[in-house]
Amino acid sequence: MATGDSEKLKGDIAVITGAGRNIGRKTAELFAREGAKVAVVDVDEERASGTVELIKKAGGEAISVITDVTDENQVKQMVESVENEWGPISVLVNNVAISDHDGLFDLSVETFDRIFAVNVRGAFLCTREVARSMKRGGGGRIVNVSSTSAHRSRTDAPAYAASKAAIVNFSRSMARILAPEIRVNTLSPTRTGSPVGEEEERSGKVVDAILVGRWGRPEDQANAALFLVDPENGFITGSELAVDGGSLV
Repeated sequence: MATGDSEKLKGDIAVITGAGRNIGRKTAELFAREGAKVAVVDVDEERASGTVELIKKAGGEAISVITDVTDENQVKQMVESVENEWGPISVLVNNVAISDHDGLFDLSVETFDRIFAVNVRGAFLCTREVARSMKRGGGGRIVNVSSTSAHRSRTDAPAYAASKAAIVNFSRSMARILAPEIRVNTLSPTRTGSPVGEEEERSGKVVDAILVGRWGRPEDQANAALFLVDPENGFITGSELAVDGGSLV
């Protein structure tokens, strides 16, 4: 993976959703170090501004675009704002997501619909509008962030798991629809950046299912996202990369 000196993304204009914290923030920082101009898209203005500040302090270029990805008009305005600032978008990471923590009989319709709105409709809207921008610019690369939960049962988060499974197949469909100008791949992390995970790691109580012996870290996923959008890896599309420490094995 890149060290930040190679500028693998020099000349790229990247949109990263949910970039105000955790995986999104680390991905935004890394892409900026690699030479991309980064649009930090988040619904939380304070978090987005924090990411932009970190990027600028490190010498990178970034703007924040406060956007509710479930709102079609806001997504269209986001793309317009980025294009007005820098020109056509070439990289998109659909990272933003929310989860449920309710079993079947406690899960409300409102919560279920909200999870699918953010996780699936948001990815659809951002992909559709950003892909239009990419076509105006001659092509691009998209990474949709799913989860290992897409491949296992989740009695504690059934709506989240279902939404992430939807993302896997959505990515495959988009890879076929948008080829050859736009590459689309899926990144599937295991639990990453969790305070519980960090506490268990410090205490040595790491789940046995993670073969590398620790919880995921945001930088693990950022490095993988960079791999998928790296122009040198232009033969990869329609694929899913599980960055999970071997937990699905």
